[in-house]
Amino acid sequence: MTVNTKQAPRRTLKLGSLGDISADLDTIQAAHDAGTLSHTGNWTPGQIFEHVATLMECAIDGFPSKPPPPVRWMITLLFKKKALSGEASPAGFKLPKKAEFLLPGDSTSFDEGMARLRTVLGRIESGERFTHDSPVFGKLTHEQWITLQSGHAILHLSFLALG
Repeated sequence: MTVNTKQAPRRTLKLGSLGDISADLDTIQAAHDAGTLSHTGNWTPGQIFEHVATLMECAIDGFPSKPPPPVRWMITLLFKKKALSGEASPAGFKLPKKAEFLLPGDSTSFDEGMARLRTVLGRIESGERFTHDSPVFGKLTHEQWITLQSGHAILHLSFLALG
């Protein structure tokens, strides 16, 4: 059964940095270890971690595709200010076909997804930077990418219930 993610219950999160994301992952790991972790959306915790990691990896390594210019212009006009505000991305957004590379696999385990997300966070902590243009917003600074990544993580991690 598919959940309407616009109406699903979610945790209230404030993640203003990659360190905040890492700290929330520690809390999520503790709930998983205690057997109290559940999710209120359509993706498992492993799928959520994989998806959040994929966007971070692409901002470091490059994106395989981008939408056509009119679509990029419209998305930038409507969503860039919100995306760079540090607030949660809107729930219920369906990715277009050209962005399906961001979708997680059907069977990503908690441990696999967590390891992938922690690996990409480790890359950034070790000095790698978000340098690639956003496929929709164009050129972003590393700091703008952190703000966007934080808002993206708020959206997805908020579907994980800790107890």
